[in-house]
Amino acid sequence: MIEFEVTIPNVEISEARRRLRKAGAFLREPLHLQKNIMLFLPKGREIKGGWLRVREEKDKVTMSLKIVDGGKITDQKEFEFIAENAADACEFLEKMGAVEKARSEKRRENWDLDGCEISIDEWPFLESFIEVESRNEDSVRAAVEKMGFEYGKCRICAVDVLYHEKYGISEDAVDNHTPRIIFDMKNPFLK
Repeated sequence: MIEFEVTIPNVEISEARRRLRKAGAFLREPLHLQKNIMLFLPKGREIKGGWLRVREEKDKVTMSLKIVDGGKITDQKEFEFIAENAADACEFLEKMGAVEKARSEKRRENWDLDGCEISIDEWPFLESFIEVESRNEDSVRAAVEKMGFEYGKCRICAVDVLYHEKYGISEDAVDNHTPRIIFDMKNPFLK
């Protein structure tokens, strides 16, 4: 299904919270850690811009096929399922031919604004940013504007693009050649 989502990069967390409260949003989940395991799709089953992800957060584990294949909001797709636990989810995907490529962590705070899911994300070695997701582009645009941001300046991208822009490394290096992006490690993007 299409994932109607945009990113507002480089927003201080306190400023994001201030804008969300002013817009009338309410906090759904306080800041919490998410652990992600990304996997290559099975050989012969590759999809341009696609990868598999197993995510652990608090009391939930999800398994997703993510596809970002272009710069329009309709070029993002996500198919997500609830899993019993991360180990079984990874084993299932690996039995299907997927191969682990990376592990990452992020801290996320979830808000609700007029039915839109607003996330404040903190990734290691990157400035915090906001993601706005909803059922259609008009809802996303309305939420962005209600928070006082310019919709035309929003990004449609995965986090690899933000690392690429900050450190001048290729998105491929981030996606396929950086096996760990976690908080308790040396910055892998600095030489």
